[in-house]
Amino acid sequence: MHQTIDEFLRAEVGLCPSCISLVVADDGGSTTISNPSSTESSCHDCSICFGLSSPSYQQEHIVPLITKYLTPYCEGRGNYLTKDSPTLNLPLLIAVRAQCAIGAAECFIKTKETNADTGASSIRLRSAEEVYSKLKEYLRSSIREVLERNITHLENNDDETSRSNESTEPNLSNQLHEEESGYLAAHVLVMPEFSTDISGIIPPSLQSLIRKHKHQIERSQHRILNPRKRFRGNDPTLKQGGDPRINLELRVRRSMNQSSDDLSKLAWLEKSIFQEWLKAEVESKESSVALSSWLQESKKHQIKPCVHVGVWRRPFYIKGTYTKSRRDVAQTPFFVSSDSKSGGLVRKGCSSVEEEICPHLASVCGGMSNQNNEHVLVTSDGEAVVQDGSVVYGCCKFHASGREDIDVRMLLPPPFIVKSSSSNKNITGRPFVCEVFDAYRLPTATQLDAAVKAINHSSSDDGRTEEIVHDINGWPQSLVGNDRFHGSNLNGVGVSSPLELTSSSSFSGLQAETEEKVKHYGCICWTSVMIRSDQELVEKLGCLPWDQEENSDDQCIIFPLEIKQDTPLRVLHRRSSDTRTRQIL
Repeated sequence: MHQTIDEFLRAEVGLCPSCISLVVADDGGSTTISNPSSTESSCHDCSICFGLSSPSYQQEHIVPLITKYLTPYCEGRGNYLTKDSPTLNLPLLIAVRAQCAIGAAECFIKTKETNADTGASSIRLRSAEEVYSKLKEYLRSSIREVLERNITHLENNDDETSRSNESTEPNLSNQLHEEESGYLAAHVLVMPEFSTDISGIIPPSLQSLIRKHKHQIERSQHRILNPRKRFRGNDPTLKQGGDPRINLELRVRRSMNQSSDDLSKLAWLEKSIFQEWLKAEVESKESSVALSSWLQESKKHQIKPCVHVGVWRRPFYIKGTYTKSRRDVAQTPFFVSSDSKSGGLVRKGCSSVEEEICPHLASVCGGMSNQNNEHVLVTSDGEAVVQDGSVVYGCCKFHASGREDIDVRMLLPPPFIVKSSSSNKNITGRPFVCEVFDAYRLPTATQLDAAVKAINHSSSDDGRTEEIVHDINGWPQSLVGNDRFHGSNLNGVGVSSPLELTSSSSFSGLQAETEEKVKHYGCICWTSVMIRSDQELVEKLGCLPWDQEENSDDQCIIFPLEIKQDTPLRVLHRRSSDTRTRQIL
């Protein structure tokens, strides 16, 4: 019986219809590739894709994983998928076996040409790299359809009342959509599972090349499994860092790592070694026969794919302004070395601005995921937890426009300064942006309003009377009215309303604007020269009394006053020692 190339590849080489259509670019009209769903049995044992192309395999193994990791992110509305999702990592073993199948097809074509089959010369085969690339794109497209269906299905399971309420939809501007701010992303990692020794998985020529580069592979694996420490210090605060895709691969690598296991080296076959092998095989005139014979013999060795899925939410940004009415609250958690013999770290201050704001924002964002960290510790009940001082991906990260010392308050301008200029009426505190990584949901305007009330410890921003607040040392702080700060938080931190979702440009420009802002400082100054009255102070400084409004008849004599400021000792560890020019207005 006259055998076509697709029949040969299916029967003798063990390819599924999908992979045959990838290997054979043009068969000269001698065959028609069947739909993979109509030949499910041949898909499961495919020599190239290991059954990944099978719709039933995807439904049984990939869809449940996607649903499992996607569900926590779809409790709220307004979930979108990034354009490049899912990213997909396939083992290069697929490309190796594709080259073997191409070698078998070349032998088949040569046999046909020897037998004077005129149709054989019109058959065109793709390269192994083309097969690998097209299979990856086909699987990516299939998995994306699954993701989109799942997002729609999970959102449609929401309560009808909440779905009909417009306030349940996050307010994303066109710019935020362009940036894919807060969009969902996914990564799929496919690894082969072996139930045999290495001889039944890759051809002898690649085995010898792996043995030749054994030490290079081991050094590379050690470098990947033991990345350099990204953060200095040992304070107990969480550090945000990493990439969910890299973290997923690191966790899988560590679970597979066995020092004397050649199969684990093969699972993570390096691209440089594969390309070296592929170049030698393409240039060799005898390789097609050897690869064809080996692949037909290795059909009896079954290889199963093992799929790992990661789902996360891209960063989004929340902007606002804050005030701080206490002198013992740092901007971020502040730890210093202990003076005791036992060493360790000691915390300064009763709290921090970051700790008063970020937990409430994290709460209205549904919490932060712990599933995409480099190290995932799982409790007995299956819950992922993190340890103090860990590097995490899911985190609410606080950034402010400049910073004040722990013993300096951040207050709104006094009324006479507000009245002096229309621009001062818009001052609502120090600007900040919270960069939110891997939150379970995007917050709505209503939820952000709830965060403001939770941070300020009040149902509104008024109602607090003037009072003298004592810090942890018992020192009384000066009298401050409720028009100089937000809220009634006992730790002295308050935020203005509303908090808003914003673009990444607000975050990137946060530090740049500190050079342009005019800041109002109030402080107690000591002088070695005795000054007996306010009038004498005014004469020496050449300015108006602090509580007198400026008018057209009054002129400041020496202001702006230029001073030279040396870099403070407390920041020398992170800033260069220099003398900087400052102006007092």
